[in-house]
Amino acid sequence: MTQHSSKAQVDVVLDFAADLTDRLVIDQQRFPLDLGDHIVAQLDQQLKHFPLLLASPSSPIRRRFDQEGTKLWNTCMQAMTVSKDDKENQLLLCKVKTFAYMMLEYAAPFRGQASNRALKAAFSIASTCIDNGYLSLSQRIIETAAVRLDKLETSERNAKDSQLQQYTIEYYILRVYLAWLQGRLDIAEHLFSKIPVLDHGRGQEHVMDICYKIGNCALSRKQYDVSVRWLERALRAFRAGLHLDTKEPNELLNKVLDALKSRYGSMFAVQVIQLELLSKEEPNKDVFLRGDWTLLNDCSPFD
Repeated sequence: MTQHSSKAQVDVVLDFAADLTDRLVIDQQRFPLDLGDHIVAQLDQQLKHFPLLLASPSSPIRRRFDQEGTKLWNTCMQAMTVSKDDKENQLLLCKVKTFAYMMLEYAAPFRGQASNRALKAAFSIASTCIDNGYLSLSQRIIETAAVRLDKLETSERNAKDSQLQQYTIEYYILRVYLAWLQGRLDIAEHLFSKIPVLDHGRGQEHVMDICYKIGNCALSRKQYDVSVRWLERALRAFRAGLHLDTKEPNELLNKVLDALKSRYGSMFAVQVIQLELLSKEEPNKDVFLRGDWTLLNDCSPFD
């Protein structure tokens, strides 16, 4: 590839990204989106290339790709929020967001915070692609993330980094989900066995979420044995998450529990989970003095 052709390709990608951003800003005022057949065709053509360009970018090119990719990503996120109930818009915006990720991936070096951000973006958009049925696109994103993750793992400094371990968990659980949806159940089982088991339980919210989705999907297909296995895994991840001390995972667990209580509040299993969660909290003597220790509102303590 000549320097001239490389620069021309860079300009094409950057101009297209800027055009997409402008169109999304305008179209947010008039949903459904209408980017035009030509733009959609050009977007599909760009999505065929991982990475976007073959030549290693210079620092100025990295900055330009990062700036335009970030603007497009953020604009796309806003548009997805506004049109969250429109399936057709979500499908189109998923592809636009994937293109924004490709720009961020191309811009990011293989070390430092920029690399971490690229991995987070990869997992986010891979999950979005799976949810929207773009399994082959998700597969390619995960493969790209694997290269970046491998370079982090080979760094001695990062070998035992807790953030890297969480990335590894998220990487494998996404591959598990993708393999399951592709009907490769044996591969899903094998990949699940490779998920790190950490003493501190971090990253278990991702495991819990995907295992629940798989278990629920198997249940809807009347694959009861399979459903039980994956829902048990979701419960184990849930219990592992109960040992977390950080605020964010505990908030997630409380949201999950609230959702369970709203639909299955009378089930014994849900009440047991609630008791287990409460047992991890600091005791509050005022609760006992007020007599508020009764867990179930519809039961008296001495029935």
